[in-house]
Amino acid sequence: MGCLISRMDSLSGPSSIQPIFISKVLMHVQLNQVTEFHQHIHATVAEKPQLLPGSTETAGILAKDLRDVITRLDGREGGELVQRCAMAIEELAEWLEAHVEGNLVSAGDAWADRCYVLLGDAVATGLPAEKLFNAVHVSNMTKCSANSTTGKGNKVASYEPPDIAGCLSE
Repeated sequence: MGCLISRMDSLSGPSSIQPIFISKVLMHVQLNQVTEFHQHIHATVAEKPQLLPGSTETAGILAKDLRDVITRLDGREGGELVQRCAMAIEELAEWLEAHVEGNLVSAGDAWADRCYVLLGDAVATGLPAEKLFNAVHVSNMTKCSANSTTGKGNKVASYEPPDIAGCLSE
């Protein structure tokens, strides 16, 4: 079973919208890679949808600070780069606010919006998202257990940086 989406035929213009079926495995490979990495560094892998544990007070402060950044950017010229950055900041603020409110539905919406903005960055810049993601995954798997303070995998002597330049030159 797939999901129905539509696309505009670039030769025919916006009036020619054609349905496309996309398999449910669209992000399956990438989610499995992230799960593998989380298991590798002993980070959380949830069995069912849930909010992240943590200080809702601190999350609320971060969300307010992010909203303040968006307000400071409002009306400034910065082009598409600053617009896209503001969108990413807004969605991150919504993610935090959902956790403060204890609202799993809002957290799910904010998560999906964050993914959409990040994928939109790849589309807007022509970056080869899947190749870059795979290169970072291979690199991440050379890290070891997560840092207890940052949650990031630790770089050890066997760490290999991702070949980003190679991905971009193909």
